[in-house]
This record gives sequence, C-alpha cells and structure tokens, in this order.
Amino acid sequence: MSVRVQKNLNPGFNAKPEPSEILADKDLSGKVAVVTGGYSGIGLETTRALVGAGAKVYVPVRTPEKAKENLQDIGGEVIVDAMDLADLASVRTYAGSIADRESKLDLLINNAGIMACPEARVGNNWESQFGVNHLGHFALTNELLPLLKNAGSARVVCLSSIAHRRSDVLWDDIQFESTDYEKWTAYAQAKTANALFALGLDMKYRDQGVQAFSVHPGGILTPLQRHLPNEEMMALGWTDADGNLSEQVAAMFKSTTQGCSTTLWAATSDALADTGGLYCEDCDVSNLATEDSPRFCDVAPWAVSEEGAMRLWELTEKMLAE
Repeated sequence: MSVRVQKNLNPGFNAKPEPSEILADKDLSGKVAVVTGGYSGIGLETTRALVGAGAKVYVPVRTPEKAKENLQDIGGEVIVDAMDLADLASVRTYAGSIADRESKLDLLINNAGIMACPEARVGNNWESQFGVNHLGHFALTNELLPLLKNAGSARVVCLSSIAHRRSDVLWDDIQFESTDYEKWTAYAQAKTANALFALGLDMKYRDQGVQAFSVHPGGILTPLQRHLPNEEMMALGWTDADGNLSEQVAAMFKSTTQGCSTTLWAATSDALADTGGLYCEDCDVSNLATEDSPRFCDVAPWAVSEEGAMRLWELTEKMLAE
C-alpha cells in the first residue's frame, strides 16, 4: 500500500491556537471561498475568520433564513444561498450559480456533515452519512473544479475526523445493503472517504493548481452531536449525568474557534505550498497511526492510501453516473 504521509512540519503552533494566530500574517483580500456548513459550529467560525482576513465567502445551506441569522454579525462579504448536499440537482444548480458570479475560486472548505444519525437513504438509495458527507461534496467539488483551476493556486480542505480510525471504506457493502446498519461504522467510513477524496483530488489536479488536504478538527461540542442523547455521550465518557464534560474530555476538547484552526492552517499555510493530499490535525501534518498510537490522534493507513483514493474515485464516479 502506498500511503501519503510526511514528517510533521512543526509550524510552531500549540494544539489549540485561535484563528487570529493562524491568519495573523494573511491578507485574503480578493480571495473567494466557499464554506459548506459555514453558518454553524466550526463552520461559522471558519467563515468569520476568512471574512475577517478579507475574503469573500459563499455559504451554501439548506435553510438560508437560519444561516443569515447566525451570520448577521460577521459583516464583510458573506453570500448565503440554498443548497442541499443530499440532492445532487441542488448541488449542481448551486455550483452553476457560483460560476455565473465568479471567474475563480481560491478556497473550498468541505466542512458540512452529519454524524451518527439514524439510518436514512438519500439520492440513489445511498446511506445518508456516505451520501451527504462524501458524495455530495465530491459532486460539488467537481462541479466547481473549473473555477478552482482558474485561481491558479487553489486549495480544497475536506473535514474528516479521528472517527475514521474505526473503519476503512466498506468496499463490499458501502450502502449497508447486506449488513446491519451501524451508525458509528457508517460515520467512520464516510470520514475515511473524506480523507481519501482529498488525497485523490490532490493526486489528479495538483499539477493544475489545485491542492487538497483533509483535516481532523479535534473534539468539539457543536450541533454535529444533535443525534447523540446525553446517555450515549456518558457511555462514551464525554459527559456526566448533568451533561457537563468530564474533566479528561474538557482538557482534550477544543472550543469552536480553536476547532476551525487546523482547517484555516491547511487552507493558507505557506508550509504546505509544495505538498498536498495530507491528513492534518492540531495545525500540523498527522503521524501515521501504529499499534502504539494514542486513541484520539494519528491517521490510519487506509485513510492515506493512494490505491484506496483511486479506487474510491472510480467507485464514486460510477455511483454518481447511475
């Protein structure tokens, strides 16, 4: 297996820097960005930071009214329009609307996602977590590819998760057609797919000016946990009976602002100028996971496999063509 890894780049940040530290010397005036899910949780803070550095940011959302309310205090250029990652026609329409207004796209942050939700089907009977987290973003990115190429030096950041270490892509049963649905396994394979998509995108298009990275943002309490009752979070060791974070988890988890910092680093760091396809965490490139790796860091070999990335790309194209 050929894996895409690199020694840590040691950018000098601690594990929990604030966006202001990451973008301290960055002027993004004239840059155009798209941030999916850019109105809530770490996506909202990603939008806020990019706009604060001078970028124009497009935020595609299912419910524009709610998003506009969340974004109203940011100022700057934030453009909110409707898009549903579970609806490929909606994705294509949205991408077309961006192409009608912009000649280039400098940054695409594939941040939106769903986690550990009850079994549901979207599109062509796709399992919803795989469909929304991977297939929707794959379609959006490829629709926006001409604009990304036009930028000359564009970056795509795909939000993965340490949950990827639970499972590779279930190559023989991605849609849980012959095995019982298990929400965490479904989430894990979707997050592995996010990392492999970033790698495949970089492999195919970096020589055309499009770099891609995947990111584990860290543990953060956001609306992403909306499908988890407190009883389940207690069982995971996250909270107590009153919903308060355990002492160990409180020390490990990040704030929503800190949670977007690795995304911003991957999107803008000069240290990454000559590389790509890498899985990043804590504002650095991750180590390859071994048997001795801590539970909540490092990247599994299957998530940085070049063969896996190309296999997933081909499978995804077939799914979207059906």
